[in-house]
Amino acid sequence: LSVALSGTILSRCPACARNFANLYCNNICSPDQSLFTNVTRVVNRTILGKPQLAVVEYQCFYQQDFAD
Repeated sequence: LSVALSGTILSRCPACARNFANLYCNNICSPDQSLFTNVTRVVNRTILGKPQLAVVEYQCFYQQDFAD
């Protein structure tokens, strides 16, 4: 799911769209991912003939003040 697509879906609520984008970016780009993310499912896939693992499911654990 791209951030642009979520912005379209959440366009009726700009604050919701910004909050979702912030959460998405923190999940994907945080250098501290290992502190709050637990990978629960991976799949094998091949890109340009090279086998790779892809994360398709994960759990995130946030402190209450971040969630608020």
